[in-house]
Amino acid sequence: MYRGRMEFREFGAVNIQRPSLDREDLNKKPAAFKGDFDLESVHIGQGDQTRVHGEGNLSHVLVTGVDLSGARLAPLMLSDVAFDDVDMSNAALPDTTARRVEFVNCRGIGLQVAVKQATDMYAERCRFDYATIRIDKVKNAAVFSGCSFRETVFVGDLSNVVFADCELYATEFEVSRAADCDLRSSRLTDVRGLLTLRGAKITTEQAVSVARLIATESGLSVDD
Repeated sequence: MYRGRMEFREFGAVNIQRPSLDREDLNKKPAAFKGDFDLESVHIGQGDQTRVHGEGNLSHVLVTGVDLSGARLAPLMLSDVAFDDVDMSNAALPDTTARRVEFVNCRGIGLQVAVKQATDMYAERCRFDYATIRIDKVKNAAVFSGCSFRETVFVGDLSNVVFADCELYATEFEVSRAADCDLRSSRLTDVRGLLTLRGAKITTEQAVSVARLIATESGLSVDD
């Protein structure tokens, strides 16, 4: 079983350990997420898996170009897994554990996902518009880079979550904690639930831009 060399993505003081994968050495396997599955050290490339129901484990797995739209996968255990150009729109992942997992150029429009524990989870250039994302616990960090969250709902604990250069438009936060959640490089537009983000980091410019929203949520009447 392959164990690749350790690689990291750096975001300021935050280091995300990347999945341990050597893409050239993985055995190619057709997409098959229906029913029970336990896949290790494989490359799953292409395939229509729309609306399938399944449950299982992925370990040291690369998934590319697979259509999982409308699928329901639960419980789902992910360890050293990379998703590249995967469509998860309107999929349901209500019981997911993710350890060293990354999503690149993926679509999760309308995705319903509950992550029980995320350890070194990373998403880059993904669309999670109109999604509901629940995160119960993050170990080390989870980073969203260049992602879109239009009218997305976040639930749970966003402590140690970094939003780097993301679009947060009409995003709703219903979180319990947000210690060291970093929003400083992202755009906050018409967001709701700001008062639940206690402990999150924003810039002075962001604080000014959302001041009216915070005042309204606090029950203040802003009258110029």
